[in-house]
Amino acid sequence: MSDLTEEIKNFILSGHIGFFEKSAFCAKATGIFNAEETEIQSVLDSLILEGFLVLKEGKYATASSLNLVPADLQVTLRGYGFCIVDNAKADFFVAAEDLKGAVDGDRVLISIKRGTKRPECVIDRILERRVKNVVGTVMQSKTATFIIPDDERLGQSLEVRLTKAQISGGGWRAGDKVVAHFCEDYKSRCVYITEILGAASAVGVDILSIIRQHNLYEEFPAAVVSEAKKVAAEPSAEEIARRTDLRNKLVVTIDPEDAKDLDDGISLERKPGGYFELGVHIADVSHYVAADSELDKEAYKRGTSVYFPNVVLPMLPRQLSNNVCSLTANAPRLALSVLMTMDKSGNVTDHKVVESVIDVKKRYTYSEVQKILDEVSVDNNPLGSPDAKSPELVKIEAMLNDMAEMTLALEKNRQARGEVVFNVPEPRIILDERTGKIKDVIAYPHLLSHRIVESFMVLCNEVVAKNMYDLNLPFIYRIHEKPDSAKAARFVESLKPFKIEHKINPENPTGKAYQALIGGLDENIKPIISMIALRSMQKAKYSPDCIGHFALGAKYYCHFTSPIRRYPDLVIHRIIKMMLNRKLSSHKMMELREFTADASEQSSKTELAATDAEREVDNLKRAEYMYDRIGERFQGHISGIQDFGVFVYLPNTVEGLVRIENMPGGSASKNKEKYVYNEKQVTLTGTKRTYKMGDKIEVIVAGVNLPRRQVEFTAVSQDK
Repeated sequence: MSDLTEEIKNFILSGHIGFFEKSAFCAKATGIFNAEETEIQSVLDSLILEGFLVLKEGKYATASSLNLVPADLQVTLRGYGFCIVDNAKADFFVAAEDLKGAVDGDRVLISIKRGTKRPECVIDRILERRVKNVVGTVMQSKTATFIIPDDERLGQSLEVRLTKAQISGGGWRAGDKVVAHFCEDYKSRCVYITEILGAASAVGVDILSIIRQHNLYEEFPAAVVSEAKKVAAEPSAEEIARRTDLRNKLVVTIDPEDAKDLDDGISLERKPGGYFELGVHIADVSHYVAADSELDKEAYKRGTSVYFPNVVLPMLPRQLSNNVCSLTANAPRLALSVLMTMDKSGNVTDHKVVESVIDVKKRYTYSEVQKILDEVSVDNNPLGSPDAKSPELVKIEAMLNDMAEMTLALEKNRQARGEVVFNVPEPRIILDERTGKIKDVIAYPHLLSHRIVESFMVLCNEVVAKNMYDLNLPFIYRIHEKPDSAKAARFVESLKPFKIEHKINPENPTGKAYQALIGGLDENIKPIISMIALRSMQKAKYSPDCIGHFALGAKYYCHFTSPIRRYPDLVIHRIIKMMLNRKLSSHKMMELREFTADASEQSSKTELAATDAEREVDNLKRAEYMYDRIGERFQGHISGIQDFGVFVYLPNTVEGLVRIENMPGGSASKNKEKYVYNEKQVTLTGTKRTYKMGDKIEVIVAGVNLPRRQVEFTAVSQDK
């Protein structure tokens, strides 16, 4: 907030004025605040958008004087919503008839109802429509064109306002997926079409629809692509000579099979006295992406790369992300290297950060490294048959085994301090390369080869964060706050049906208590309890303030290791390089403190949008997979119980609902049976069986609602 805005707000709140006309106020305020009349008008306009002022009968007044409160609106699929007011103890219910044209995500002003049993409100006006893209199916009647939104929270249908060019022929056909924007007249709930995605049934349109719904785009602006082409040159001899030359080190990359943006390499050397030098070598993206450049502005806007089963939306153009910035094997690459001296127990005794040039000796996939680790002989001899391999390869494979041993030591250290490991398998969606159709969905394996990379990146992020904290420099930290006591209490309550012993104190939850709980669970129910525990946690985010990372049990943490795909990493690389080259003046420090606050907020927002989009695509593809398997049987475990049925979690990460009518003896059965829901014990009891959380259950796929990504099962009777 600018100083002028703050001064004007304080002036209004001090009681100098009540209702006032803009022109009269602006004329008077120019003398009071020594500002131009246009500046005053601009501030008043911003205060209206903020919800501080309202325009009523041609005059302005504070929203608070009219008992109006700014809030964020969340609408449910049933049509009603809840308004979230900052620092309020509860959300305010708003009936469908009181929405006044507002849709999910809007910033609104509300009038709070008095004398109601629960907190309720009516929407007075819409301050900001935050939904950028409306994605839906275009339909036409004899008299109108309208869109049925994919997101049902936006309404059942929205009228299309045609431009002059579209009246004679919009270029779409009934049944096409389109992108539309809301018209400026919010209350009319009309839209205008901006893009045609194609027939709803066409391959790839389903994922593209989700991409657009989250305001994501594959293509980069022409100016950004042009700049990328100019800077995407191989490192010059002068630049290489300026840096610490680490090309003699055995640096390897370990990534998924289909990865193209390789931004981290690792090395590990034995040193005298039983010590090791761990090198984490990160692509020096900041060498190519200068602050305030077109590339930088676009990266700031995107915040992160977004990954879908068959497409990646990169943060940076592919000329950089897949080429000169990517740590390709057998080519000189610019990096920021963190060299850490460690004892055999994984304790870091010294470290340094250098601008480097590296040469990756070999690119590995996770499965290739895991195969090497699995082939270790019992007497710890070198792997495989050494005479069939080059001396360098023998050294690299021996290094990989040292890395595995060091990973176990690092994991032990993190466990001792209270790291919480959530055993929630991620889905791996496998598509047919030719048709784009879903082939399979499996729980992505979490191998020792994955853990090597994870452990080294976590350690590097911690070392860098602590170093910058000790220097008191402007920085972007990755923080994860303690669980909210109310959420922790609900989580503890949800454990009762499982009869699990734990030591979690909701008023002061600790990582060690969560760790002990999850670590002691039966493997069958561990994913279910982990999911419930995860929901009780705060979301990790970025911040200029270092307040620690609860789940990792870390006092200092940041994201340093992926500057190709995360904007905070790119920013802190710049700061570190300015520090190394003594370019942090007091003026620059002030600028950076303000910028790191803005970048933290922006990056947290874009990360949430990317995560939501990735999750929606995963849910869509899982639903499509089950749609092709209607009638097939699966074994699963009960992951949730309500008065209307039970939720079942399958080993392939699919979750679906068995409604009471589809239980043995339910209304769809010949032999009717009454089921009773016990809310306290969280059970569903029939005449012959009681269903509890975590129980094994066999189900048949009964149906799939693709638009809602919902799977429904029928429970198989256990009667003999």
